Amino acid sequence: MSVTETFLIDCECGARVEALCCLSINAERHPHLREALLERTLHQFQCGACGAALAIEKKLAYVDLPRRQFYSIAPERDRAHERALVEDVVAAWNLAFGDQAPVSVGALWSTERFQVRLCFGLEELREKVVAGEAGLDDLSLEVLKAELMAAHTEWAGLGVRTLRLDHVEPDGRLAFLLERASDPPSALEAGLLVERARHDRLAARPWRQLLEDLPGIAWGPHVSVLRLAPPVA
Repeated sequence: MSVTETFLIDCECGARVEALCCLSINAERHPHLREALLERTLHQFQCGACGAALAIEKKLAYVDLPRRQFYSIAPERDRAHERALVEDVVAAWNLAFGDQAPVSVGALWSTERFQVRLCFGLEELREKVVAGEAGLDDLSLEVLKAELMAAHTEWAGLGVRTLRLDHVEPDGRLAFLLERASDPPSALEAGLLVERARHDRLAARPWRQLLEDLPGIAWGPHVSVLRLAPPVA
């Protein structure tokens, strides 16, 4: 089941806003929370006094059994603690479905292949969900981002730190947003459409080859082009 907790946010106007946030999401049992994530309304609030938009970043667990997704989400500010967070994801997986799970649970899911990932921020989680729905491989997607960023050197002057898969067009093209290294990270108005064939060519290659070409783009359950270089200053 999904677990929630109430938090209090102090708005810049001085008002205190009560916000109900998720500590864990079971997307199968509560599909409205998955929709809120896709619509970018999850953990977004408004101050009743001044109308300011407020957001909360909290550690979050996301599980979708039918889609075989097991994700742990940490705030953007915790990227420096990647190693400890990776260990937490692996331990949580083993306890829930792995070698430390109850025998009945382990037997039920032992033959199922799950995607186990560490994500930083809700936008990175959203991207994994969008990619999974479209049948895209997230490692190939991150390698594609690296290729696109290497080809568009002018993006560095705009403070672009990565691309974010926003959606997939009806004709199959991948619609990316250009994400700036602001605080919090923000998207530029201009985006980019890329033919799906570019992803599919990468996905047809063995994953070990992709990692050999771009060592560092993934470490355990954390798969992100942001691992290749520090954020743009």
